[in-house]
Amino acid sequence: MHPAASSRTTPASTTAATATAGTTRPETGEAPQPAAHAVVARHLALRSSRGVVYGPVDLDVPTGTLAVVQGPQGGGRSSLLLTLAGRMVPDKGSTLRVLGESLPRRRDAVQKRAAIAGFHGIDDLDEAVTVGEATRERLAWLSPWYRRVPKVDQAAFAALAAPVFGDRPLPRTSTLIWDLDEVDAMLLRITFAMAQRPALLVVDDVDQVHDSLRRQTVWARLEAIAAQGVTVIAAVASLDEVARMGWVRRPEQITLATGPHAVPAA
Repeated sequence: MHPAASSRTTPASTTAATATAGTTRPETGEAPQPAAHAVVARHLALRSSRGVVYGPVDLDVPTGTLAVVQGPQGGGRSSLLLTLAGRMVPDKGSTLRVLGESLPRRRDAVQKRAAIAGFHGIDDLDEAVTVGEATRERLAWLSPWYRRVPKVDQAAFAALAAPVFGDRPLPRTSTLIWDLDEVDAMLLRITFAMAQRPALLVVDDVDQVHDSLRRQTVWARLEAIAAQGVTVIAAVASLDEVARMGWVRRPEQITLATGPHAVPAA
């Protein structure tokens, strides 16, 4: 954890984290240079007409680490993650650099290198299609419009999904999304995000996997992705999630105090 950024606390919300980005892409067009942190934020905040969404938050998150955002439902976790991924614009007065890029001014550049998964209404899976059909659709979305994407067979799916699923048996491409269990559905959404080959992966609502034993599988896979050099920031409602899970390397913690009530661990 970065000594200057660890456990910063502000009146409206609380924070703690540190990280490092892979590269800095200077706005002069020069070749990317190594950056100190994947995420650097100062006084990062968002307000709506109904009041505080999140913040102010100070963050420093090291490259290739896993950071866990813990906060109650309605505490702005999703909005914070979407801000870090360049999908939402924070309040004026916020200072934010992600992957060496200044946000919101360079959000197009950040969006190309930051992938999202687990967001309700954004990357939901169509339960009426098969794993193979959903995979092909995702690959087509990432490909140039003129390039035909062939049908995805089991070998092609394995090449894409194995780094995310690890030792867990892969779903068959003929399996309907409807028939996937919670862990496999979440890992499939992460697989589709990783198809973008991001430097930053943000994952919302890990609580979609309801019981803690099965959630441990998802956390282990997110740790493995971070170990490959991708900075991972994931959100969960349980405020003691980091303390309750087993880790190879204890993740950075970002605790939001905004929102209505703390949610006890399931």
